[in-house]
Amino acid sequence: MARKERPLDEGDSPLLRFAADLRTLRRAAGMPTYRRLAALTHYSAATLSDAAGGRKLPTLDVTLAYVRACGGDEPSWERRWTSLAAQPADVRMNRAPQVRAFNAAATMLATVADAGVVLWHIQDQRLVTVLPLLGPPLRALVFTSDDSHVIGVHTDGVVTTWVI
Repeated sequence: MARKERPLDEGDSPLLRFAADLRTLRRAAGMPTYRRLAALTHYSAATLSDAAGGRKLPTLDVTLAYVRACGGDEPSWERRWTSLAAQPADVRMNRAPQVRAFNAAATMLATVADAGVVLWHIQDQRLVTVLPLLGPPLRALVFTSDDSHVIGVHTDGVVTTWVI
């Protein structure tokens, strides 16, 4: 008899929603065992279980094999995977970005990632937004005193202001 699937971690991150929806797709397909899915997909049962585990984003190939074996809509899952993969890992997992230092009185935290400037609300422990990063790399980021704007100074001296 197959083991019971490990519950997903608490939270509401994009990665957890992705994993939960993979599990929903599997239930809709009649709850085939991971061993059965492995036979259909030629991926191991552990790899397929991890794909719906919510701890890391599975590869696109594994995701599409899982979806195909469960009779899902591959093009829509591919679009969804591509969108999720484009987000920085901290955003996907709804975690605060790692920082070296910050003002203890601050309510917002900003860090630069591949996708842009990631804004995090410190007290609420939630992602606020990802601002597009256009132009040269940033040298500095500052908030206005009311946290309504973020000002970025680029390495070429150009200043960008974002409204939060």
